[in-house]
Amino acid sequence: MNAPARVSGYQNAHQALCDRRLVQSMYRECNVLMERVLLTLHGEAHTSRRAIEWKLFRRDFARYYEREVYPATLKRSLAPYLTRGHLDLPEFGFRVNINLSADIAGIDRPQGSEAETDALVALTRKFSEGATLSHSTRDKDTVRQEVAAALKQFNEQFLLPSRSRREALLQPLDEGSLTEDEAPRDILTVLLANRANQDLDDDMILREVAFFMQAGSHSSANALTHSFHEINAWCRHHPEDRDRLMTDDHFLQRCVHESLRLHPASPVAWRTASEAFSLPDGTDVAEGDSVVIDLMSANLEARLFGEDAETFNPHRTVAERIPPFGLSFGIGIHTCFGRDIAGGLGDAKTEGEAPHLGTLTNLLKNLMQHDARPDPANPPVADANTERPNWGSYPLTIGQQSSDAGAAM
Repeated sequence: MNAPARVSGYQNAHQALCDRRLVQSMYRECNVLMERVLLTLHGEAHTSRRAIEWKLFRRDFARYYEREVYPATLKRSLAPYLTRGHLDLPEFGFRVNINLSADIAGIDRPQGSEAETDALVALTRKFSEGATLSHSTRDKDTVRQEVAAALKQFNEQFLLPSRSRREALLQPLDEGSLTEDEAPRDILTVLLANRANQDLDDDMILREVAFFMQAGSHSSANALTHSFHEINAWCRHHPEDRDRLMTDDHFLQRCVHESLRLHPASPVAWRTASEAFSLPDGTDVAEGDSVVIDLMSANLEARLFGEDAETFNPHRTVAERIPPFGLSFGIGIHTCFGRDIAGGLGDAKTEGEAPHLGTLTNLLKNLMQHDARPDPANPPVADANTERPNWGSYPLTIGQQSSDAGAAM
């Protein structure tokens, strides 16, 4: 087999991501979690599964979640940290987004307790280790065994009770005595309602729900931490922008998009050629050849993002028709479902309505309103368990303690 071909540059990467002859291949290391989940399906199977799940992610849901559900979730999640006066940003980001993930995946939290959230966080972190196994620095067989054990616990503790409640609702829904608006709007309900026509067994449903749990929390927690770090560094050198961040939501969102451009969840996308053909740059690939799509080079292309494309600059002018976050959410058939929920819609809005900012911008806005700052006594630490450039720990002070620490600096 030939060495992997590499696709670089924005237009070439864009075309390659949209080319259906290139099959997703980054997640084969952990089939115990990723086998036949939406992200790894291809062709008609992917089209069919995506069609039934995509309707959950319409823009009306993103707006509804941001305005009606997320504020209460955020307030409840942030309260204990305000009392303590400190938090670890990756852990907090994971914890607050676990509720978003559970809502979308279809996992009930009947207790609403801290212990229940602790269990969900621990299990979902393990799923994230499985999903990113190709970049793990740990023994891969050990991680696979741990992921299998986590799936078993997740199934017994969370999925089966949530499934039973939804199955009890499906019959009245079919009979017409319950409307779609009254039924749960989540992945688990959709999968259960389409078991026959999607050829879904219990294990497949378990994997898909677990995958959505980790997809909605892992990357968002990392993105939150990267965004905070970039914004804090920018404001040290541009203090005039610190006050603007507190009053200009659009500017804060631009900062988030700029950080997303510089820190995609994965710097590359792996594909396998399903037939022989020529890549956008003219490179010939044979059937079965591996192709690496360099998302980082696409996001740093000076022609589109400016000569300073490798640096954080929320004031940059981006080329027309190019999203400010580049290809960080993907494009084509594997575009991230959570793009609008996490990143928002920029200036797009319905007349008379406030713009949809996205959960990341709202999270950062709340942290800054409570004067969150890097803890001078505890510097951030890189994540040693992955080759991806993520933060393992990023301590902050917050609230009155943060103000006192800031005054002392």
